[in-house]
Parts: sequence; structure tokens; C-alpha cells
Amino acid sequence: MNMFSENNLTKLFKRTFIKKLKESLIPFESIQKNRIIKELVEEIKEFTYHPSPPRDYIIFNKYNGVARIVPSFEAKDYFLYYTCVKFIEDEIAENRVEGTYGGWRLGNKISLMEQEEEEELIIENYVSNSFNPFLWSQNWTDFQKKAALYAGDYEYMLFTDIANFYDSIDLNLLKRKIYLVTPKEKYQAVELLFYFLENWNKVFEGYSRKNIGLPQDEFGDNSRLLANFYLQDFDEEIKEIADGMNIKYLRYADDMIFYSHDKNSLKRILFEASKIIYKLGLHMNAGKIKIFMKDEFQKYWAFEIFKKIEEGKYNEAIKDYFDFKNKKIEFREHSVLKKIMNINNFSKEIDISLQYKLYSDFFNKEFVIQLTPWHYSKIYDILTENDKSKFVNLLKKLIDEVFFNSFHYSILYFFKKKDISYDEEKIMNTIQNIKLK
Repeated sequence: MNMFSENNLTKLFKRTFIKKLKESLIPFESIQKNRIIKELVEEIKEFTYHPSPPRDYIIFNKYNGVARIVPSFEAKDYFLYYTCVKFIEDEIAENRVEGTYGGWRLGNKISLMEQEEEEELIIENYVSNSFNPFLWSQNWTDFQKKAALYAGDYEYMLFTDIANFYDSIDLNLLKRKIYLVTPKEKYQAVELLFYFLENWNKVFEGYSRKNIGLPQDEFGDNSRLLANFYLQDFDEEIKEIADGMNIKYLRYADDMIFYSHDKNSLKRILFEASKIIYKLGLHMNAGKIKIFMKDEFQKYWAFEIFKKIEEGKYNEAIKDYFDFKNKKIEFREHSVLKKIMNINNFSKEIDISLQYKLYSDFFNKEFVIQLTPWHYSKIYDILTENDKSKFVNLLKKLIDEVFFNSFHYSILYFFKKKDISYDEEKIMNTIQNIKLK
């Protein structure tokens, strides 16, 4: 059976996939689906396919000024990567261990609604790098609800994550795991998948075959699904241990939460988890391990604030947000602020005095530089005309100050979308000067 036929690939790529590619921070001149599929099928048939160098490496502020490097691939390579993962999706997708999230399928699982409804849902639950914002929202919401539920039942919580997770995944081990669950008729997809994963980064790897690391590319669903599958053996083993210790285990991507009535048992489960995950070539992030007491954990995750927003108690939620800040309570401040800016009919629903207090936070430099073009549009749309000008001037002022090119690509996208005048040459020169070389 020829999996990589024009007919199979044409059926595979729906409107949502092409639409998502067009949302790239680095615009494509054009995406001609039929031509790309025809060329890709021919190259696979003639054994001439080879990944192109990324169009650029987008540099994000991962945490505290540490760079996260995100390659932006050529359209044909996105088509190939998506195709290979899609063909083995039945074998590697879904979460096989209770309490783990991140294994949702790729795009097009949910039937498309009417255009207006689809746009509304995507806007309400925006995520920049998912082919299927519907399922991203569902998974994240389910995880949040479960995290809040367990927080009410246990006295202590331990939060941790995996250090440099995507960059540390052993491709040879991942390949063996996938071959074990994949029928022979799909081996061609596995072979092409790992040919891509081992060769996409020749700019820096040279002619050496890449053995470690999945690309955290601009549209991260493919790597997300592979990474989640990589952890499933770990999930099974650590959950069995946790169950025996009366500990609850939750994981979303590389973030883990353990719940217990006994603080010492959390230290023990962390020790066991560290041993198990070492067998995968991974390590717990020692710098991010934290044990919370119940009240402290609930405040950090701001469960009550999010709940009030969901219930439409917007002004109460915003007052709580400022109360947390005034009392210097440690909480997910930027996550709450993004949720607040997403309130429908913001100008009508929020007291005018609170709106002006929020403007100050919307203009905070550390907050602004991590946002996406969509967030910039949301802020811009709720500002007065005078404040719109101030916001645009702030973004222009930051061009020379910020050295993460994700910011520059984002404001370019935003300025073009809103038809705002700007110095394109200055921005492009700045991008060129901070380019990954």
C-alpha cells in the first residue's frame, strides 16, 4: 500500500492546517497545497526528499531571559512532519495513564463549525502553536480542573518539571518505542519521520546525524504528540508507585504535580521519579522544584480568580488580582492578566476605574515583550484612542531594547494586521542583527 500518494495527502490536509500555517510569525509568500503535495510525493517516490534549512530560528524568552529557540520550517517540511505523525497517530496518541495530559490528536478531529462559531472559539481559547485550539483548550481546562480538585483534598503539593525536555529526548530510544507499537505497513512513515528529525538542523549539526532532541517548532503539535508518547512508560511506572503511597499524580506536557497528606512522601516520590526518568535520558529540573501547602498552592494557581472569571464575576476577579499583587502573594500573575484581557465586552463589563488600573499592567515591559500578535490586538482594541497611540509608541520604543526576535516578528505581524505605520527596515535590521548564526 502506498501511504504517500497524492490522493491520501490531499485528503489529509484540511483548511484548518493551511490556515494555521498562514498564521506563522514569518509569513509565507504563498502556500499552494496541491503543488506542495505533488512535489513531496514525487520526492518521496524518487528518494530525493531532504529537509530544507529552517527559514529562521525564532528566539523566545523562555524564562528569566533564557532563550528558547524555535525553528520555522519551509511549508513542504511542515507537510512532511505532519503527515508522518498523522499516519502513526492511532498508535501513539491519547493519554494511556490517568491524570496525564498532552496526548491529544492533531488537527481536524472535530468537525468544523460555521465560520463565525469557529473563529469565536479560537479567539476565546487562543494558543499560538496548536493546529487544533479546540482540543488544546479542552486539555488545558481539564488539567486545571483536576489540579484544583486535588488541591482541595490534599495538604501538600509538589510541583516540578523536566529540565530541557524537548531538547533532551533520545531519538534512537523514541524510534524503538514507536516501532514497537507500529504495524509494518506504517514503517515507511516512521522511517521518513526520523529521517526528518535527524536531518532538519544541518545548519548547526553539519553532516552529523542528530540523535538528541525534538524541534520545538512554531507549530508544536507534532513534537508535542511524540514527546507525550515518549513519557508514557514513565507515567505508568510512577503512577503505580504513587498509588501505592496514596499520592495523586498529574502531568501536563513536562509539568508534574504530586499531591499528598505527608510532606516526606513527596520527597520520596520525587526521588523515585528522578531515578525512573533518568532511564529515558531525562532529568528533573532541580531549580523549579517547589513544595506548597494547600492554601499557598491554591493562591499560586489563582484557582478562585479563574473561577470568578468563568462565572462572569469579572470585577470581583480583577479586585482579587490587585489584592494578590498588593499583598505580594506569589501567583501566576501574567496568566491571570491574559485571561482578564480576554473578557468579552471588556469596556462594558469592567468598572472604568479598574480598566485604567489594568492599562498600567498591560503596558508593563516584562509582560508586553512575551505576548503574541493576537494579544497585542486584544489590548489595542480595548484601549482609548489616546492610549492606543501610547501602546504603539511603547512597542516601537522596545524595538532597540528587546533582543528576542520573537518580539520583533510579533509586532511586525501586529502592525501589518492593524495597518499601523512603522519603520519596517529598522525592525528587519534588528532581526538580522540578533539572528542565530
